[in-house]
Amino acid sequence: MISTQQEGNSLLKDLERIQKKARISNKIINNQLDQIIAEIEEAKISNDYSQLKDKLQNYKPLTKIKQTNNECYAYISKMGKNMDKLYKKNLQYGQEHVELDQKVLTKLIKNHLLRDGEFEAYEILVKESGSEESQYHQFFAEVQNIVNDLKERKLNSAIQWAEQGEKKSTNNLLYELLKQRVIQLVQTEGINAAVYFMRNNSSFQEQSQGRLYEICLITYSLLLWPNIENTKYYYLYDDEKNWPRILKLFLEVASKSQNILIKSEIRTVFSAGCLAMPKLIKYNQITRNRSSEVLVNDIPIDIEIGKEYKYHSFFVCPVSKEVTTSDNPPVLLKCGHVISKLSAHKMIANKSKFKCPTCPIETKGADLPELIFI
Repeated sequence: MISTQQEGNSLLKDLERIQKKARISNKIINNQLDQIIAEIEEAKISNDYSQLKDKLQNYKPLTKIKQTNNECYAYISKMGKNMDKLYKKNLQYGQEHVELDQKVLTKLIKNHLLRDGEFEAYEILVKESGSEESQYHQFFAEVQNIVNDLKERKLNSAIQWAEQGEKKSTNNLLYELLKQRVIQLVQTEGINAAVYFMRNNSSFQEQSQGRLYEICLITYSLLLWPNIENTKYYYLYDDEKNWPRILKLFLEVASKSQNILIKSEIRTVFSAGCLAMPKLIKYNQITRNRSSEVLVNDIPIDIEIGKEYKYHSFFVCPVSKEVTTSDNPPVLLKCGHVISKLSAHKMIANKSKFKCPTCPIETKGADLPELIFI
């Protein structure tokens, strides 16, 4: 079986061939076009177009251009076939049919479109589905405008949003935005403009409280400006890192203010599915002919998709190795260790006490409080 690394190397070679052929094709096409232009210019200068048609027919520049493009397309087509061969998977083995609530699905799609700033598509969906306006419509419209401003390194709208009363104490967004304004003033208008802002902006004065050390670092950096690159203060002026960091912080605070996820639910589920699908396909292909049993809630393999996709607490029983559920909740033993309720009942059997599977302390069968993970 071809490994993932070998698959990647094979596709990289295909891409390199396409790039090389594209460079050669562009050179040939440009030469042919230059030749056509030169012939036309020559005929224009001499005001004699009688032989132009014959010359162009003899050169056959358009035929050569078409042939060159066809050769390039052949390489692209070959790569496509190679991808189909390497990654051809039968997705039916990695999924099961799930009935989705149409109202819930429509709501998720609407919020997804709003998050991506696809407001026209959102309006069409609302109209055609006959559904209500999303409660987040105005919020996402405002956030999208601020995101666009931050990408263009404009801070006014973000600062104005963060200065609203209920958000002032939220995280340290406002301070980071004001600090970036100071750095931006140093870079664009000079040290005097930055110092004036620090002294006279009421929001900066308020946010500076309790941040004496950080304010001192900014002040010291002004003394070294513009020779800042090889000093410990350079991180303050590293725009390639600071602007993306501020944009990410803004999205985190904005999402938290509405108690929603930073990424859309659809994109999150799709990304998690892409990570899990290869293992699901492989598992189901191996087991589909061995048993007719259908595992609805659990499968006996670990599919690790990353901590960023875990939104709920869960507990795996150390005895049965199964995730606890509402029907089989985790229970607390006298010693402080935790196992599942079914595992405890199996260990109790007809006895009044049983020994903890982790330590020698005994627990009474009647003394098994259930735990709730939040």
